[in-house]
Amino acid sequence: MAEPSKPEKSSTGGWRVTSATFERSADKLGAAPPGDLPEIAVTGRSNVGKSSLLNAFAGQRALARVSSTPGRTQLLNFFRTTLRHPRHGDLALRWVDLPGYGYAAAPHAVRASFGPMIEGYLRKREALKGLVLLIDARREVSEYDHALLEFMADRALWTVVAVTKADKLSKSERGLVTAGIARALQLPRGQVLVTSATSGLGFTDGGLAEALARRLRADSEPDAGDGAEET
Repeated sequence: MAEPSKPEKSSTGGWRVTSATFERSADKLGAAPPGDLPEIAVTGRSNVGKSSLLNAFAGQRALARVSSTPGRTQLLNFFRTTLRHPRHGDLALRWVDLPGYGYAAAPHAVRASFGPMIEGYLRKREALKGLVLLIDARREVSEYDHALLEFMADRALWTVVAVTKADKLSKSERGLVTAGIARALQLPRGQVLVTSATSGLGFTDGGLAEALARRLRADSEPDAGDGAEET
């Protein structure tokens, strides 16, 4: 049984989100904002905690709407975000919330439109620089997770897995779950991060913020340093 979660230590330095604002929603690629900033897309099963993760990552309670109904997100949602480091300065990017896959509480016709919309974005969006795949720490890796990673591998797009709701696990269980997911998806351990929207685990100090910053800096400055390994 998992031990009761304890508050995680706050960031002592390194990359962190300093601002995040909602820009717009789009039902197709043509309605997206101009591709003037690098974009990081986030996706996962419905009810994996995408909105909660974004709110906690940005340090805002209501940046993204959190719903008790799985599959509520039915559009591409764009958030303008700034990462800051005490020595390296600011990095601007867009965080793109994609509709969840698997079960979705939406009419069949609406669910059927998710595939072409998401695939069109992932295939054709030149500003897209990486993908954050969310997996619930308490669930098995699904066929959808495998299929998405295979799709992204064909596009040669950098991908990192964020294991959500890790506060439900003990520290020893976190390591076992991380290793199991990395093994199931055939990924290096460094591409699998544990996170918790409740405790703030995994967002700063070597977590998700640093992984994203390293990816973006490596893209603009090839010698800026290494980050999570690319698929």
